[in-house]
Amino acid sequence: MPFEIQAHRGARAYYPENTIQAFCKAADLGCCVIELDLVVSKDHRILVSHDPWVQSRPGDALSRRYLYSMPYEEISLIDCGTPSPEFPGQMRIVACRPTLSAVFGEVEEHLCRIGRTGGMVYNLEVKSWPELDGVANPDPATCAALVIREIRDSGIGSRVRLQSFDDHIVAASHRLMPELCTGLLVEDPSRFDTLPDRPGFIPEYVNPHLPLVDRRLVEKLHGLGAKVVVWTVNLPDEMIRMRRLGVDGLITDYPETALNLPELLP
Repeated sequence: MPFEIQAHRGARAYYPENTIQAFCKAADLGCCVIELDLVVSKDHRILVSHDPWVQSRPGDALSRRYLYSMPYEEISLIDCGTPSPEFPGQMRIVACRPTLSAVFGEVEEHLCRIGRTGGMVYNLEVKSWPELDGVANPDPATCAALVIREIRDSGIGSRVRLQSFDDHIVAASHRLMPELCTGLLVEDPSRFDTLPDRPGFIPEYVNPHLPLVDRRLVEKLHGLGAKVVVWTVNLPDEMIRMRRLGVDGLITDYPETALNLPELLP
């Protein structure tokens, strides 16, 4: 399997994160995998957003409204095309948080327009916080059922993966669609000690945070039968180091950098 470079929330150096423009730009760059974040609206629409809330006053937690408390019609009126200070090259665009089905449709059409063959792989991170069930997200069984329905309806399920920090989501999704490729995101190193009891099986991918990764961990996860894709790897020297450690890929805000590193090529 070739070394995998995933565009984290799309091509964030060019367009605001998790927008259709960012995902299409990732396709233009030659990315074969895009990573995106999913949350649920009040009317059970699956939409693409990293944060589960909007804020009327930036930086003011008291002004937050959870997207799960809002119907998608209202959410769709909120602009999310403002450039991030973290990415000074981002273009200002007019954009709203897209639905997952819109991302599937728009990216697939874009691939056809630019003559890309082979299709895009969609790595879906389902955002879920067990302590916020019913507030920021539905319970795991409901959330998994909604996302799985979208994946089945898309007709491209063989090119879709589902990952989450919440092992309840990963387990519930696996029960509903055993053939779906799944991944467990890990930031707390103690989580490695609970495999495979949680989520109850070994996912195809176990994806650790960059500071956790050394050769011993990579060998351990490979020994369990899991592939390893590391997040979020943005510096060229770290990309090369991960490749030399034997990981299977990386999630990066700068896929254009990774795609141009000879050390990452087959």
